[in-house]
Order: sequence, then C-alpha cells, then structure tokens
Amino acid sequence: MAFNQDIDFSIYTIRSYQRGEIIVSLPPRQEEMDEARNASPNAKPRLPYERLSQSFIITAETVIRDWPPQDISTLSRDHIAQLAAYDPEVVLIGTGTRLTWPDRALLTPLMEQHIGFEVMDTAAACRTYNVLSLEGRKVVAGLMMIR
Repeated sequence: MAFNQDIDFSIYTIRSYQRGEIIVSLPPRQEEMDEARNASPNAKPRLPYERLSQSFIITAETVIRDWPPQDISTLSRDHIAQLAAYDPEVVLIGTGTRLTWPDRALLTPLMEQHIGFEVMDTAAACRTYNVLSLEGRKVVAGLMMIR
C-alpha cells in the first residue's frame, strides 16, 4: 500500500509497505532542499527513500536497520528495552502479517517506564506511526516484516 499524505520533509516517514518490503522516506539533506528552492520558490525536494526488507526501528529522527527479531517468536525483553531507550510517549510493535501478542512479561520495560504501547500487525503499525509522527508525537516503532 502506498500513502498519499502531507509530508513533513524533516522526519522519517513510511512511504509504502507490501509483503517483504517497507519503503521509508528519508529527510533530504540541506543541499537538496536548497537546490529545489533555487529551481523554483514553490518546489519541493524529491525525497530520498530506502527499501527495507528486514525488521527495523523507526523514529522521526532515525532508522535502525536490521532490528534482530524477525518474528514475534524471537522478540525478547532486550528488544523491547531497545525501543524504550528512545524515551517515547508511545511504542508501536508491528508483529508482521497478523497481530500476535507477545508474552506480557516481555513488555515489562515499557510498563516500568510508564510508556504507552500498542501491538498490531505491521501494516496497521506503519499507518499509525505516520499519523502519530506527523502530529509531532514522540513515537518509536519496532516493525517486523510482512511475510
């Protein structure tokens, strides 16, 4: 699915997702912004993007490629602690093709730090991440690939 939305050029957003691939829009470098403005005052820069085919973490400021859990069965408390380390308002966990709840004990790092969280299938997590990040919310998503 491809998104058609307003884009904040300064943050990482999810451009599209499909089985085995999520495309992430990357913030353009300042030189790219300047070139677009010099070409035309109303021009918008062409957003660079990256195709990801393994689990990853995304925030408005960064993408952490190759997040270790490839499916819910390999998710660990350390992986959840890695998400919590970003000190977000909310954590989204995309569990792949289907919503699958992790063992509740794995979510302890989030509960201990009073961080809100949602577990959902990865497609829903992609959409929710974009909405929350474009609202300026401090969100981190750990996304497992749709297989």
